[in-house]
Amino acid sequence: MMTLCLLLLAVSVAAAADAPASAQESPPPLRWDAIEPGTAPREGLFAGGYAAGMLQRPAGLTLDTWFHDGWMRIYALLHLDRVVPCTGIGRGGGPVWMFGSDRRPDLLVRTQVTIPDETFPHRDVPLAARQVFDLCNGQGIIVVRHGKIVFEDYPGMDPAQRHHWMSISKSALNMLMGKLVMEGKLDLTRKVEDYVPELTGKGYGSFTVQEVADMDADVDMNEANYTAPGAPFWKWGRAIGWFADDGQWPGGVKQLMLAIERQPRPSDEAAQKVRYTSSNSQALAWIIEKQSGRPLPQYFEESIWRHIGAVADAAVSVDRHGVPFAGGGLCSTLRDLARYGTIWANRGVAPDGTRVFAEAWLQENTSGKGLLIMRDYHYHNHSYSKDGAIVHQGHSGQMLWVHPGHGTIVACFGSNTEPTGQKRWSSRALLLMAEAIDRELAAVEGIHSSAAPAADR
Repeated sequence: MMTLCLLLLAVSVAAAADAPASAQESPPPLRWDAIEPGTAPREGLFAGGYAAGMLQRPAGLTLDTWFHDGWMRIYALLHLDRVVPCTGIGRGGGPVWMFGSDRRPDLLVRTQVTIPDETFPHRDVPLAARQVFDLCNGQGIIVVRHGKIVFEDYPGMDPAQRHHWMSISKSALNMLMGKLVMEGKLDLTRKVEDYVPELTGKGYGSFTVQEVADMDADVDMNEANYTAPGAPFWKWGRAIGWFADDGQWPGGVKQLMLAIERQPRPSDEAAQKVRYTSSNSQALAWIIEKQSGRPLPQYFEESIWRHIGAVADAAVSVDRHGVPFAGGGLCSTLRDLARYGTIWANRGVAPDGTRVFAEAWLQENTSGKGLLIMRDYHYHNHSYSKDGAIVHQGHSGQMLWVHPGHGTIVACFGSNTEPTGQKRWSSRALLLMAEAIDRELAAVEGIHSSAAPAADR
């Protein structure tokens, strides 16, 4: 499918350096399909206007550039199934679940956000949420309050396009674990090898399910470095089918899972923070498949996707044997991500009325348990939480932020062009933006409530 061009404001670093100041303020547009790999990262890609055109696959996009080169990644995030092998997740034959509407077009302008991070270029300066979102290269954002869309914008994508969730995918494991716990099929205190005999005596076998779910399991497959070709993540990427095959993992991701080794637990303050790795997610996915008796994409489709009233099918990336990348392979439209988030907002109940997990599971996940993942957010059962909100973020600027107690959902997609997928400040900036939006909506509701006639209160 050919879509409207997203990037006609991009300029090369060399041209910008040689141009006079006035020219730098209004850079000449470049064709999207002419952008070369290695172009310097840029903020605010979708903040201004740009000319119409076709979003072509760039000539420099390969299996070894799409993830590591931020400019190539923009196309891949919107066309994942054209870049890596994927399998579909059907929406089923049910009706589309329609959000209500209570539009507030000025919401992101009215909402003020202050970013205290020392690396943020506007540290401690109140900014409009619109500016923060633009600095993070936001492509699409939707805000839902009490089942009604209060704000929606697509500055860098078409509303009908599917976009890669990246690590928001991990939240699906949270929901499916909750379903199995509710059904008495999963005990988080038991060891991984109790559920996956193939991992007996292997690196993951002796961890408890809870340790793996909380990113409290130490293995030699960390994600501290995405960019160095010799880093563990490159080995992971080749096994899951994201990077070019080097012949080392003919058995795919399950072969690699058997080769991962356990490491000593840190003895310093590092033990109080998550040791983040998507191989933990893959171990959970294997457990879920064993206990459900179904391949993960099928179980996710039957248990969740068919019940949200999705407008479109989802998809998930798979290795050469059809094993899904459970920690970061899902993609969907933005509205469907918000529909999916409604399960959290409704305390475990999908839009069609199906209970996916018990309310006690949500209470557990928003209890403040778990290791620190980002300042004041904790990581528990494959989700972040803070002050009653339940969240997950993903590489390059993806986020699903839900506060069930307030009825607020903030979902956004982005394309940060840094090789690492983020600035040091960008992930926290999006969290602070969501918190500020939630506060702004509460304040507006309070004003409207206090201004209402007594008979209407």
